[in-house]
Amino acid sequence: MVYIRKRSTFGCAISASQRGGPAGSGARQGSALVSTLVVFAAVSGLLVASSALSTVEVKQSQHSLQDLQASSIAEAGIEMGKLTFDQAAKRGTFNPIDGIAAMFGTGNELELYQGAQLTDDGGRVGAYSARATVINRTPTSIELRIDSTGYWPDAPANLPEGRNPQAWNSQSVTLRYALESSQVFNYGYFINNWGWLYGNTITMNGNARSNGQFDAGGYKPTINGSANYDEISWNGAAATLSGYQDDNGDGLEDGQDGGVFSGWDIVGADHVRGSGGNTQNQHDFEDQVPMPNLSDLSMYEDVATDQGGTISIGSSVVVNGVLGDDSGEMQHLYLEGTLANPIVLNGPVVVRGDVIIKGYVTGKGVIYSGGNTYVPDSIHYVNGPTSLRPTSNSQAATEAWLTDNWDKDFLGLFSAENVVVGDFTSSTWRSYVSSWMSSSMNRSAEDAGEDGIPNTYAGRDGIVGTSDDDVLEGDGQFTVEYYSAADLALGVIPPGFSVGDVIPGSGEDIDGDGQYDGTTTLADLDFQDELKPTKFAGNMPAAGISNYKDIASMYANNLDATLYTNHSFCFVVLGSQPARINGAMVARNENIIYGTPTFETNYDARLLGGGAGQLGLMLPRTLAPVEVLQWRHLDEDPLRNMVGGDSGEVTP
Repeated sequence: MVYIRKRSTFGCAISASQRGGPAGSGARQGSALVSTLVVFAAVSGLLVASSALSTVEVKQSQHSLQDLQASSIAEAGIEMGKLTFDQAAKRGTFNPIDGIAAMFGTGNELELYQGAQLTDDGGRVGAYSARATVINRTPTSIELRIDSTGYWPDAPANLPEGRNPQAWNSQSVTLRYALESSQVFNYGYFINNWGWLYGNTITMNGNARSNGQFDAGGYKPTINGSANYDEISWNGAAATLSGYQDDNGDGLEDGQDGGVFSGWDIVGADHVRGSGGNTQNQHDFEDQVPMPNLSDLSMYEDVATDQGGTISIGSSVVVNGVLGDDSGEMQHLYLEGTLANPIVLNGPVVVRGDVIIKGYVTGKGVIYSGGNTYVPDSIHYVNGPTSLRPTSNSQAATEAWLTDNWDKDFLGLFSAENVVVGDFTSSTWRSYVSSWMSSSMNRSAEDAGEDGIPNTYAGRDGIVGTSDDDVLEGDGQFTVEYYSAADLALGVIPPGFSVGDVIPGSGEDIDGDGQYDGTTTLADLDFQDELKPTKFAGNMPAAGISNYKDIASMYANNLDATLYTNHSFCFVVLGSQPARINGAMVARNENIIYGTPTFETNYDARLLGGGAGQLGLMLPRTLAPVEVLQWRHLDEDPLRNMVGGDSGEVTP
């Protein structure tokens, strides 16, 4: 506005001189000219000052933009570092923490990038350097710091001699990678495939979830969901729950959450009875919950040894930590408990071969099996919970139930292969299970595509030929990743593997064993060895078992246990008594056929709280989401000696 006003005054003076006038007007014109020159000089000064000020402002604006660019480049370096460690965790499939730690070798520092150039649409936009440092490590977690500096237009070493970056920015982030008890144990019924509840007399007391479609068909199962919590604490006298999960989003902590969760759609949703039949308790197209990988049990062997886990029968200890790890030791375990002489559980144990278990158990413990787990007949707790479930889903009622049952018996059966319940040698049993195994609705071959779920080729829109098609499904190829020379250089290839081997758990390797698995068949349920005392530790009959039907039943109607397999859960039960699983059932595929009046699963609330729960240290684990502990800007470039030059000097 100042410039406009001055230019207007100058213009009026010229107009007045051109009009002419009386004598003496020449002096007045000279005076006017002098005045005009003064004004012009003033205006010129203002213009020069304004120009200089504008130049400074432009330069400051340029520097601000360059600083912002450098900051963004530094953040890119951190994100690339995080991506590197995420990939390393995947390459350490059996224990993701080992995969990350392996990158550091015997040291605690790792140079990730040195002047790595950042491009956008093919154009160079700067460079970054990054270094990682291990802060703390335990068997189940690792904390590390990533320092990253962004340089604009390039890193010092990439610029001509004598020239420094025009802008730089240094940032530091501290991350925590940790294993947690798998979230699959938040559910009484969990299927890493398509879930099926085909029966009007099925009752799920607890939450139900499938990573694929959840199908009630034309049936009317009952699902009585329950709220989940992040943690359970115990003060020696009472249990306290915290971290209520409001999954229906109503803002209330009233116990009315939980229900049915599905990675695909929910079919027959309107037929479901119980709280799981309410729209607000049905959650479709949810993110998949990853299954733990039990293909390598070495991590759990360490846990079993560290915790001193044992199994006893009477006064005899039949498993001490790990069965099958010593030379000449039997690989398999047979356990049969009676009410007078039950199986005594004490913490986690690992059995490298098959497990056969039935009868009465007491104590608290879990059994990891490297083979199949066979349950020929019912399993009963000697000192089980006083009731199957809390009186209601409220927090107060759940805490009261937990307090009353904190020290009651608990059994976990976690199998690297299949779980087989009942007399699987019976022709009736085999006919039912074989038919369901081969069903197109229950596919198990590892050619399930990118999402690991069969029957999803057409994508969510159900239209073949659109962008969401899972084109890898059913293509006849085992699409996986392989260890590379770069992995070797980084040191992330675990013992026993080489460059060119399949990365366990990658791509279509659903069970994480690094091998292609076709459709599960009855042959996969066969024993590895003869049923003799020379092959099985425990209390197998002295004469061995010549016919499995002698110890097995088609009426195994009660399972007091939490059961897990990333393969097939096979169960045929008949009789006039209700069939019950009191704990949880987690599987890749389930082949449950019941001929009893009802079938029900009663979720054991002691599984609540995951890793912070009562049973957290004994449950199978997966990698938790990475936790950012700290993110800060640095006043000095900690990487200046790594990239050459001196980033501390900024060229204007």
